[in-house]
Amino acid sequence: MHFDFRDLELFVAVAEVGSIARAAERAHTVASAVSKRLSELEAQFGTALLVRGAKGVELTSAGHALLVKARTLLYQADKLEEEMRQHASGVRGQVRVFANISAIVEFLPDALASFMKLHPDVNVQLEEQVSSTIAQAVADNRADLGILSEQPVLEGLVTVPFRADELVLVTRPDHPLGQHAKVSFEQVLDQPFVGLHADSSLHLLLTRAAADAGRQINLRIQVTSFDAVCAMVAAGLGISIVPRAATTPYVQSLKLVSIPLSNHWALRQLWLCTVKGNLHAAARLLLEHLMQQPD
Repeated sequence: MHFDFRDLELFVAVAEVGSIARAAERAHTVASAVSKRLSELEAQFGTALLVRGAKGVELTSAGHALLVKARTLLYQADKLEEEMRQHASGVRGQVRVFANISAIVEFLPDALASFMKLHPDVNVQLEEQVSSTIAQAVADNRADLGILSEQPVLEGLVTVPFRADELVLVTRPDHPLGQHAKVSFEQVLDQPFVGLHADSSLHLLLTRAAADAGRQINLRIQVTSFDAVCAMVAAGLGISIVPRAATTPYVQSLKLVSIPLSNHWALRQLWLCTVKGNLHAAARLLLEHLMQQPD
């Protein structure tokens, strides 16, 4: 069966005005063209839809049934067209974002909240991953955007600066290190550490820094979040190295102290990563929003 929405539009117009000629005027075409399309529509369905008379047309029972369905189909088509326009403009859609835990805790809550306020019909699927996984996911189109702490070396990816964060030592104020104004990572490696889970970007960074110094981290316990890290430090289970901005509320509430690190890698640049080429509209909107520096 072959007919299109134009056939249904002309049929509805004829049904509403009761005249092929007047329907043709409304549709900015000629009556003969309308009459031909309606005859072909009747042939497609194998039944009469209209009774033609000198004073106009009337619907048959099949015509009345088609009128109800045609109006529903045309309404749904209009809604579909509008929804697709919204997707094309980025007003509606879903964006997949892979990010490391520092970005998720420090920078994304406020940024995503302000973005979703502007674009309430765009959904964001956010996953925590390590930097190498993030870069590969973007390259493989499993993520639209990535936020990572190391510039990827994969071909076909574009990176732009996102935010900078500072790693600090956190400890109890009564700990011997608590009185220092600044410490180096090498100074504290013999201390018991509270660390993040083994797959986190921060754990990998610290493990690599310890290996570069020919040492190992003395891990006493590993947890999965920064608030848990600070709680364990407050309980006296060890010291930790964490992003300053991500942990300031917990440090304050638990009456811990944060001490700057003298190591150059303690000041980290986070990067936004995308694949070369055209992002879909919703992802492009989010990328532009994230690239704006907060006031």
